[in-house]
Amino acid sequence: EGIDEAEAAAAALAEALQSEPRVASSAYLDALGSASRRLEQALGESGASPFAAAMQAALGSVEELASDVEGNYKLPLG
Repeated sequence: EGIDEAEAAAAALAEALQSEPRVASSAYLDALGSASRRLEQALGESGASPFAAAMQAALGSVEELASDVEGNYKLPLG
């Protein structure tokens, strides 16, 4: 049962991942988070989500990149 559950969760995560580049929407990130959590739980992770922790750890880098792009590459329209 555990292996089947883990395989199903892995397949659901693979399906949630879209191969084409995109701007990550809240709905897309939520779907990835949910699918990742199901896989983590199927693999026996009962504590905090490693995926959620990784996303939280990346937040500072993402904000720094956005600030850099806005400050150095954003040009007025027209």
